[in-house]
Amino acid sequence: MPLHFVAMMYPKPDRVARVEEIAQSLCEYVKANEPGVLQYQWFKVSGAEQPTIVVYETYADQAAVDTHKASPKFAWLMEVSQKEDNFVAPVKLLPLEEFAGWESRA
Repeated sequence: MPLHFVAMMYPKPDRVARVEEIAQSLCEYVKANEPGVLQYQWFKVSGAEQPTIVVYETYADQAAVDTHKASPKFAWLMEVSQKEDNFVAPVKLLPLEEFAGWESRA
């Protein structure tokens, strides 16, 4: 059964473009190197007073989550974000439990 997460990020207003650059690099790495990551999408919340980024993640299993967390690119994300002081608050990771709905009409 797939595992789903939402990560909430709150970049400083003057750091949004930098966070977008970091996201592009991370997404390319995950797509190329982590086949257990089934979905990995970053979104900006439209109209939010405080810049807000939501990352929607789906993993095939716990091993895929563990691989992602242990990857050198994930470590790079954490290091760069802290060193560059890109966020006003810590990242909030929310595990999701599906209880209704559907994934695709295909």
